[in-house]
Formats: sequence, structure tokens, C-alpha cells
Amino acid sequence: MPEARQPRQAGCTARLSAARPTRRPPGAEPDVSRGRDKGMDQEQTPRRLGTGRLAARLAGAVLLAVTAGIHLDLYLTSYRNIPTIGWLFLLQVIVAFLLALAIVFLPGPLAPAAGAAFAIATLGGYLLTLWVGLFNFHEVRTTAGVVAGLLEIAAFGILGWVALTSLPGRAAAPASDAIRKIPGGALGAAAGLSVVALIVLGASVGTASSASTGTGGSTAAGGGGGPVVKVVIKNFKFIPANPDVKPGERIQVTNEDSIDHTFTAGPKQDSGAFNTGLIGTNQTKIIIAPQKAGMYPFYCTVHPFMTGMLTVGK
Repeated sequence: MPEARQPRQAGCTARLSAARPTRRPPGAEPDVSRGRDKGMDQEQTPRRLGTGRLAARLAGAVLLAVTAGIHLDLYLTSYRNIPTIGWLFLLQVIVAFLLALAIVFLPGPLAPAAGAAFAIATLGGYLLTLWVGLFNFHEVRTTAGVVAGLLEIAAFGILGWVALTSLPGRAAAPASDAIRKIPGGALGAAAGLSVVALIVLGASVGTASSASTGTGGSTAAGGGGGPVVKVVIKNFKFIPANPDVKPGERIQVTNEDSIDHTFTAGPKQDSGAFNTGLIGTNQTKIIIAPQKAGMYPFYCTVHPFMTGMLTVGK
């Protein structure tokens, strides 16, 4: 019996020894390497996220500033002459620059969230003018418009991610639950919405008009003899706005604006009597005046507020 108890006592002694912390000699430094390594691993993720968020903030601010610069150039070169649209362009430029500064200097999610919303709203306004027009202004596909749209989508995606990852703890709890269900989390949500916006932009500009083609009426490629009545399009105005011509006389229309225009009969009266189609920047087209004498209203199909009256004499 005594001999059978010895292994049990030895096993208990081993378990107690293993459970006791190892004693270190007096003056020896405690071994904190395991705790330090674990703490560093836990701190690296937030630190890395903070660095990425800062870089994304700066990138989003720069993108907003660049889009503001594009709109400022359009405003100064021609759009300032468009009723309503002109001052809306100027307002967009001012707000975009202010938001870019706020994103850089104001912490928290509010500024990047406002920047993302503003970028997607600006893109929405551009698409609306492509689809149905806005304030009698109908946009056509241009390089500047496409580039600005791409930059706005990039700004929306980047600033949207920054806003989602910058939410404070309590405010982030409901959003985090929903975001976790999305593959990729906040990054996946921002990227997914950006891809949708990119597809919509591509489909919109792909179906928008850009080629300088006519849709009816008599059009001459140029050349030929006889007098020519010249009409210049400048600052979104026809100069002269009321030209006088003879039946069958040639009308030379030159566009000096930085955006496409048309010289088209109508819209309600005598539509189809003549039409230059889209006239690009510094481009000239020649049409033949109607053979029948009378008063022919004309306008720009892209910018219906641009109107005039062609008088065909006997």
C-alpha cells in the first residue's frame, strides 16, 4: 500500500510545480517579451489603418481639388455665360475647394463623408444633363466631362472608405454590423459602390452624342461660288442673332466656344428646315438657306436657351 501511493504523490507534486510561477533570482528583470510581442501585434493593425486612412484623406482631398480645377476652367472659358448653369459651376468650384481643405484639417468622419456625398452628387448632376438636360442645358460627351466623372468616382470611393473607418465606437456599432456582412468590409462597400457608379458613367457617356452629324435639312461641306452669310457662335450666343439671307444662299456657321453647338431650325416652327449638326470648337460648317422666303427661328439643340431668327428674303 505505501508503495502504491508514491506515484500519486509524485504526480500531484509535478502538477503543483507546473502551476506555480517560476521564481526569478532577486534583482532579475521580469520576462516581458511575450507580453510586449503580443501588444505590438495588437497595436500594428490600428497603426497601419491610421496611416492608410491619412493617405486616403490626402488623396481624396487632392481628387476633389482637381475636379474643382476642371470645373473652374470650364467656367472661365465658356460655362459662365450659361444661365443658371454658370453660377452652379462656380458654386461647385467653391464648395469642392472648401471640402478639400476640411478633409485635410478636420479630423473625424464628417468631412470625408461630406466630400464623398458631394463627389457623387456632382457626378449625378453631370449624368442628369447627359440624360435629360438641366435648366435648358443638355450636355454632350467631352473629354473634360469624362475625366471629371472618373475623378469624382475615385474621390467618392476613397472618401467613403475613410468615413466608414473613421466612425467613433458607439456610432460605428450599427454600421459595423451591416458592413461585416459585405465581402471586404468597408473597403468592399466603397469599392462596390464605385464600380456601380463607373458602370453607370460608362453607359451614359457611351450613349451620349458627340459626333458632329446632321439630322436633316440641306448641308454643304464647303466650297462653291456665290455669297456667304457668316454666323459666329461665341459666349453661347449667335452673332448675329437675326441674319438676313436670300433663298438658297450659303450660311457659314463657326463655333468659337470651347463646347459643341448646333445651328438648327425650330424647335417648334419649321423644324428640319436646316441643321448643321454638332459643331465642334473652332469648327465651321456651311448650310444652305431654305428656298422659301419667310422667318425661320433657330436654336442650339444642346443649349436651347440659345436662339435666333433667320430671315429669308425674296
